[in-house]
Amino acid sequence: MVLLSLLGGQLLLMSTQARHPESQQSLLRSWSIGLLTPLMSLASGFGSSLNHAWENYADLRNTQRENQELRNELAGLHRQIDDLRETAAAGGRLQLALAIQNRLPVKSLIARVIGRDVTGWHQTMFINRGRLNDVPPNATVLSPTGLVGRVVNLQLYSAQVQLITDERSGVGGGRPALIGVLGRVRALGVVEGKSEQLCKMRYVSGVEPVTSGEGVFTTGQDGIYPQGIPIGRVVSVMQGNAMVSHEITIEPAADLGKLEEVIVLLERPEQIEWQAVASTARAGARLP
Repeated sequence: MVLLSLLGGQLLLMSTQARHPESQQSLLRSWSIGLLTPLMSLASGFGSSLNHAWENYADLRNTQRENQELRNELAGLHRQIDDLRETAAAGGRLQLALAIQNRLPVKSLIARVIGRDVTGWHQTMFINRGRLNDVPPNATVLSPTGLVGRVVNLQLYSAQVQLITDERSGVGGGRPALIGVLGRVRALGVVEGKSEQLCKMRYVSGVEPVTSGEGVFTTGQDGIYPQGIPIGRVVSVMQGNAMVSHEITIEPAADLGKLEEVIVLLERPEQIEWQAVASTARAGARLP
């Protein structure tokens, strides 16, 4: 061990004094550089890789943040578009309702639907017009496409409207029945609610040639609704005979499940020329 130590010390002293023939540096320095260079290259490469990875991570974080900002901006634009579409749709509905109102032969007003009760066999809705707006009992309520129902309960600032699909609408008990007429065969019958957004027409003779697609209109004979308003169209007929009446199912002309504004008649005319009113109103409102 002593001998090895002495020999190692001697080599160290000789390497500090000996010179490299080309660089003229001490052999100890040359050997140290030769040993450390690979380690330094490895460390430098690792540091570059680490720096590159950090830069990529930072870029990724920035990209994610920018993407989130763009998604938020896009969502905001979609909301604005939806709001504009809703505003345009509401404006179109109101424009058509006002055009219909201006062509009716009696005073009327536009009301907004503020609530509904369609549970069980109750089919009613609530509007934001009442006694203070001179709405009379049993006032006829319309949409731009046809009959909606009548006012059955009045408050100061609101009113309850019984829809024509209400099963109580033609069951007697002091309530006036809606009498309709088939547009083609001119046969009369009582129109009652059938719930589920449908009506039925009773007491039409089984010998009448009733077919699907035929229109049904008010007659004015019930003392409530003016003559000539579309009630709906026939969607199915269970054929009767000379002894048994037809069983007729009617789809209302008004889309009762989607109403947002309605027209309330403040007076009752004998008749409304609905086809003329509706066509001129649509032309005036520039709607299809």
